[in-house]
Amino acid sequence: MRQEELATLLERAEAIRRELEIYTAAAVQDARHRGEKWEAVAKAAHVAPETARARWGSERVARMMDLHANEKRAAPARWRGSASSQLSNASEDTFVDLGGETMSPASQLASALTQLQTASGLTIREVAEQTMLSPSFISRVLSGDRLPTWDLTCSLAVLFGADPAELRVLFEVAHGMTAQGRQPLASAISQLHAAVRGLHLAAKSPTAERIELLSGKAVSALQARRVLGGIDIPDWEVLAALVCALGGRPLDFKPLWEAVHYTFLMCDDPSGPEGKAHIPLPGEEP
Repeated sequence: MRQEELATLLERAEAIRRELEIYTAAAVQDARHRGEKWEAVAKAAHVAPETARARWGSERVARMMDLHANEKRAAPARWRGSASSQLSNASEDTFVDLGGETMSPASQLASALTQLQTASGLTIREVAEQTMLSPSFISRVLSGDRLPTWDLTCSLAVLFGADPAELRVLFEVAHGMTAQGRQPLASAISQLHAAVRGLHLAAKSPTAERIELLSGKAVSALQARRVLGGIDIPDWEVLAALVCALGGRPLDFKPLWEAVHYTFLMCDDPSGPEGKAHIPLPGEEP
């Protein structure tokens, strides 16, 4: 492994650390099932009893195991409808549109920018004047023939009255960039919701009812509305089906979902009803 890049080595080390975290939790769970008291667990782990109870409580360990099982699953096994066969045959270099159309990552970004430009009412010439670029260059960016830099992507989003964060994942995938590391909970939640909204925009903003049909009813219209509205972070299978229905690749969104749920695992009560994370809207009771 000496010839491997540092980033690869650190990624492997992180994977090992997570496996050890699961192993430790499972060992403590087994000990508890054998009748071990928290005091004995704490002594063996060299921590306080309160710390042991908070770190390896039965509900938390169960959630850790569920998340671990999802990560190890080669492909979601419970997706329904015609989506499954299309997903299994999809290339990693193209997005899948369950309506029958395929788009490259560059085309996804261009589609989102085009939707924003159309909604803004600005002509290509006006955009060119505002950005001090040629109309032909702007036209190539909006058609997907040229990949914009992140600075230009942000400038265009602001010019069109949109949030650049909604285009971040589309931009990174189009440029072949790797996902960022773990972030604070608020940032992770915000980035995940923004990424889904950006993908929704690139898919030409289908209605929630249309998403339900495209997903083979793996995602209900209500679930689609709540995720796009920034209210819920659903189970992975629902989010993956939503991403596919919008023509995206689940593997590009998995790190964002994991970043949120890793932080939830470190909280006392990470799950809302039915295991779904709920983010209260302003004025709503948490």
